Amino acid sequence: MTRLLGANFACMKKSRNFHSCMAFMASCGLFMAGMSYYMLCKSGHGIPLENMCFGYANLMGFAAAVFISLFLGTEYSDGTIRNKLTVGHKRYAVYLAGLIINLAGVLLINAVYVGALLLVGIPLFGGFHPAEPSVLLTMALLTVFMDASYTAVFTMCSMLNRNRASMTAVSIMSVLILTIVSGYIRSRLNEPKMFEPYTYMTEEGYEFHKEAEVNPYYLEGTEREVYAFLNDFLPCSQGIQIENQDRGHEWQRSLYSCLIVMVSTGTGILLFNRKDIH
Repeated sequence: MTRLLGANFACMKKSRNFHSCMAFMASCGLFMAGMSYYMLCKSGHGIPLENMCFGYANLMGFAAAVFISLFLGTEYSDGTIRNKLTVGHKRYAVYLAGLIINLAGVLLINAVYVGALLLVGIPLFGGFHPAEPSVLLTMALLTVFMDASYTAVFTMCSMLNRNRASMTAVSIMSVLILTIVSGYIRSRLNEPKMFEPYTYMTEEGYEFHKEAEVNPYYLEGTEREVYAFLNDFLPCSQGIQIENQDRGHEWQRSLYSCLIVMVSTGTGILLFNRKDIH
């Protein structure tokens, strides 16, 4: 396993795809800092550094999809995986070594965003001023679990499909669709139970008063429980919650991520052991 990890790490360091993903995330961090400083100069109100720090959350699914799909796709196309098996490495060891190095790569890509943001943001904004410092640590830990779930899923898919072009396209489209679904789930859960009463004036000068009424789109009962479960379970939904620093259900979210990792890895190893590699 140690030799496999060493070889994988050497390949990752030389990977243009890995460097490109890191450059992209660093650019996003610099852009966020620059945009907030521009807003601060124009209006006197910028985005606090502690809020910008988690702006990566909605991007990590796309970054992980591109990095893992292309990295493992290259391993297949170059014959690296076949050679590892030929010299006697066990299939489960090859799979786990790929999973570990993918997670390391995803976490590094994630860290580059934060590093670039802080490099520019601290001199501009004077560091963090969180109301609750523990929130930052909690969100950072939840990020690790989220990254692990993305890594496990994309590693499974990429180890079972050697076509890197199709796998990259499918992975990106899956993240995009799930991000849209996650946004819809969040909007439904945030629907108010009642519409507040209000008064408005027409152009003719007539005053109308609208009484409070029940919101027909408010979720209740089993339907709400299903939406709440998906909101905590889906990695894309977890990303939205991390970006907004939502509190509550931290243990559930981390446990769901662990479940995704275990199921994806177990399924991936089982199917990879049966896969015909030539």
